[in-house]
Amino acid sequence: MPTGCFAATIFTVNPLPGAITGTSTVCAGATTILYDAGGGTWSSSNTAIATAGTSGIVGGVAGGAANIVYTLASGCNTLFPITVSAAPSAITGVTSICEGTTSVLTDTTAGGSWSSSNTAVAIDPLSGIVTAGSLPDTAAISYTSFITGCTTTTAVTVTTGPLPISGVLNLCTGGTTTLSDASTGGIWSSGSTGVATVGSAGSPSAGNVYGVAAGTATISYAIGTCTLTAIVTVNLSPPSITGVTAVCVGLATLLSDATTDGSWSSSNTVIASVVATSGILTGASPGTAMITYTLPDGCMTTTAETVNTTPPAITYRVPTS
Repeated sequence: MPTGCFAATIFTVNPLPGAITGTSTVCAGATTILYDAGGGTWSSSNTAIATAGTSGIVGGVAGGAANIVYTLASGCNTLFPITVSAAPSAITGVTSICEGTTSVLTDTTAGGSWSSSNTAVAIDPLSGIVTAGSLPDTAAISYTSFITGCTTTTAVTVTTGPLPISGVLNLCTGGTTTLSDASTGGIWSSGSTGVATVGSAGSPSAGNVYGVAAGTATISYAIGTCTLTAIVTVNLSPPSITGVTAVCVGLATLLSDATTDGSWSSSNTVIASVVATSGILTGASPGTAMITYTLPDGCMTTTAETVNTTPPAITYRVPTS
């Protein structure tokens, strides 16, 4: 039966930490800062998703959700749910490009835009085409998801390259043309030596292109990994001129060539003239003139024509008896 006796104990109720404040979303690979009144420690319920530092710095690790826990010395704690958004996939493409050239970067994450930390290394926000400026430079190129706002970044380096190739880009088989580049230290090469060859760097013929056969060849000038090219067209030279190479003053001869669409000319019409359309040559005065047959593409062949003095008219004297 009740006696009126009792026992007692002291029970302490500790206060909870204040509510955690801060941004509840973070991107994988990025950080955000959460806040509480102080005096406690931070931890994460899932460090594979997010980590929590002693000062409330939360780092996103991978896409997903986790609780950030703030615990006082009493053991009382409060939770803060945080969502980690996955960053876009890694950027792919050539990231070391030559000045004045372009490169295309790609990201497999659909729905995003491109940006550059350096206006001298510009990138189209939609296509990912990087255009290098005129000077060696670097830039951080970023791809940002429209959906999550998360970003992935890569470094692009612009290296010094050759200046534009200059010179005449048409020549004839057996002929030469000289290409040049204002930059120094580069190496010349031909992409089709069966059509055209080019002298290599350091030789007296550097940049000299020799026409081997009719066609086109890509001539390159490279400094390190940077290369500029020019397309050279080699046209077929006409075959040798045939016909008599000596004629007398006042007389004519016919010169010909196996091709039929060229025109004839003389280096000295005082010595010999030639009809442009037919090749009929007439000796005008003693000497030598160079006769040229030129095709519409500018290729030509030449022969020397000698004009000899015509002997005086033969006279006949009737003998006297």
